[in-house]
Amino acid sequence: MLIITKGSIFIDESLFFSFTFRRSFRMLKKISSLNQKLLSSFLAVLVIGVFSTAVQAGGEEESLYTRLGGTYNIALTVDHLVDKIYVNKALNANPALKAVHDAAHTKVGFKVMLTNWVVARTGGPKIYQPDEFGRGKNMKDSHPHLNISDREFDIIMTECLQTFYAWNVPDYEISQLMGDLQSFRGVIVTNPTAGYKNPYKTANQ
Repeated sequence: MLIITKGSIFIDESLFFSFTFRRSFRMLKKISSLNQKLLSSFLAVLVIGVFSTAVQAGGEEESLYTRLGGTYNIALTVDHLVDKIYVNKALNANPALKAVHDAAHTKVGFKVMLTNWVVARTGGPKIYQPDEFGRGKNMKDSHPHLNISDREFDIIMTECLQTFYAWNVPDYEISQLMGDLQSFRGVIVTNPTAGYKNPYKTANQ
């Protein structure tokens, strides 16, 4: 409020500060409202981004080869496994298997071939190929002469499982590896046992 006296103009301070406060309060409300809108928009973008990333990650699972750590990790595991299989007394009770295991000079080559097979089978480079010496065949053509029984197949499965645990392979990857090995029972076992109860048989098999 203006107070005019002769030669002077005075301002009512209480009215001036009241007016200034109301104006400032309205400006603060506008700023607050704008900040809330900006915050809401930011949160919406953040949520959408996280959701999109989760969907993408869930839809594009890495290959088993990658999750196992690639060729080097697979080679180390195969090296350990083959050493155990070659000295397994129950497997060596099979004369055909014992003949293979006694040919110690072939062990290193077998490790290479098996590593190549696992690499290719798990989604890595397709490096398992047949050669001019008759090696690198498919599973069906590689095993008929070995006369492998269901029990012997399960002994090999057990050695595989123990090896996976020894090398700290995660449970999910173990289940995939064991399931894939189990799928070859029908072509590797050429001496099936009547009435044999497969301990590795899953509910849907």
